[in-house]
Amino acid sequence: MSETPVAMPEWALMGQAPLDMQSELRTHLLTPEPLGPGKPSQKWFKKHPDLAVLVIVATSDNQEWICELVSFIRERLQNTQLRIICFAEETCIEVFTEHLHTWHIHRLQTLQEWSDTLVRNLLLCENEAYEAIGGQKRRRESELALLTWLARTGREDSLDMKHLREVSELLSSLLSARGLLLDPSHALMGASPASLQGDDWHQVIGAQFAGLELGQQPIRVQLDAALPVHVEASSVLECTVSGSILIPFRCYDEVRGYLLLLLTPDQLADLDVGTVNLLEKTADQLRVLAERRQSEQSLKVQYDRLQDTLKQLYSTQEQLFHAEKLSSLGQLAAGIAHEINNPVSYVLSNFEPLDEYISGMSELIRLHDQFAQTLDAGDEQLRHQLRTTIQDREQSIDLEFVLEDVFSLVADSRNGLSRVCEIVKNLKNFAHKDQLESGQFDLVTCYQDSVGILRHQIEGRVELQECLPAKAILDGNAGMIGQVFINLIQNSIHAMGERGVLSAEIYADGSDWVVRLCDSGPGIPEDVRTKIFDPFFTTKPVGQGTGLGLSTVYSIVERHGGKVSLGASDELSGACFEIRLPAT
Repeated sequence: MSETPVAMPEWALMGQAPLDMQSELRTHLLTPEPLGPGKPSQKWFKKHPDLAVLVIVATSDNQEWICELVSFIRERLQNTQLRIICFAEETCIEVFTEHLHTWHIHRLQTLQEWSDTLVRNLLLCENEAYEAIGGQKRRRESELALLTWLARTGREDSLDMKHLREVSELLSSLLSARGLLLDPSHALMGASPASLQGDDWHQVIGAQFAGLELGQQPIRVQLDAALPVHVEASSVLECTVSGSILIPFRCYDEVRGYLLLLLTPDQLADLDVGTVNLLEKTADQLRVLAERRQSEQSLKVQYDRLQDTLKQLYSTQEQLFHAEKLSSLGQLAAGIAHEINNPVSYVLSNFEPLDEYISGMSELIRLHDQFAQTLDAGDEQLRHQLRTTIQDREQSIDLEFVLEDVFSLVADSRNGLSRVCEIVKNLKNFAHKDQLESGQFDLVTCYQDSVGILRHQIEGRVELQECLPAKAILDGNAGMIGQVFINLIQNSIHAMGERGVLSAEIYADGSDWVVRLCDSGPGIPEDVRTKIFDPFFTTKPVGQGTGLGLSTVYSIVERHGGKVSLGASDELSGACFEIRLPAT
């Protein structure tokens, strides 16, 4: 197959040619007459910024306006791509030689050298140089477009077939080659230019992948024009295909598509090491992008699973907290029943004298009512009799004492019932399953409420030594912190046995509130000190402890951004726990 013959380029002439030109030269002139001086020529150059070659004929007569037009082209229009061939008379050679570099005149010949053959050869030569420079410019633009695409695609969430089509068009444009985009099963997905999409490429694709082993090659450069794939491609394109480049789009060990670039001899001649390296780096960059996207998707799935697992763990932890509360309530039940029974029994015992007082006072009210009726009837004898009866009855029931004792009994009963309500309220708040919402609360009040719940265990057995501020405000969940106090105080009570001393101190330390609870019990042995916060670890006999008390304390304090540690007491010999909680 023969190559297309070299065609004459289109060109422009400024100044009058010394001889009649051949028809071939005249045919490719862009203006019927040579360009002359003034604004018409300036407007013409503005409308033809892509002109490749300009031939100038300079004489002593037109030298001045030609210099003005050349200066206008180079300086005003900033057209530095135009190739200029200058034929000048001997008298003008010196002027144009001085401006040879400033005006970028590529060829300077004497006017006597003018001939159709020389003009033709110079036009072809300068047009070739213009095309080469234009090719380099297009190459730089294609490289910039490719790099811009890679940077933009690197910020997107996925890398799919749409992106492979885009990069295939960019790579085809970079090499000015025909490109075939294939899916992993070698089916045609797209072609560049798009007009090739309708051609039959089955034989070409079959020849390319017959017995092909890519291995780990980033790209495969094929330079043998006799390869079946090149022969088949030449037949389809009706021009010589002497080389090709196969680019697999990989993601780990999976190939997601292929790009087959078909090269003519001219395109193959322009192929250099730099271009091959750019293709390899592009393929590697696409592989990195695809693998990163796949890894990100995998990590996202794992992250979602971990979030679900974390939610389940939080739910389980909440259930354990609540189970520990119920366990504590079970241990408190007998004492709480006794604590409630005392005021209730006292209130019930008050009802017997209250019944007697109410009965006597009801009788007095009835007698006073009868006495009032005798006043209206005027029966002096009956009135005197009733007065005597009333006085005797007042003395018999000791009315003055009854009036005083009634108010005392009512006040005592009210206090007893208030104590019952307080115990029930504290138990309800403690037993209620804690919510995740937080708010400001007073740490001192929280401690005092917890002591109130355990009052029946403390009174008569434990001496409390307290050093508390007026208030200690912090953010958190008051119910959870209350559970911390309950667990620690109850552990101290159990450890101290029948008698003991419990020291409670709350103070500020920088931006933290510090709680110290120390007891006079036997303390915690060294061999278990590192295990006390482990879930389900307990030194109590089976059935007497869940092993969740101190583990719950640790988890609640950690959730509030604090720390709990086992320290040494300054005065008492038993266990001493120190809790640090960030203040508001």
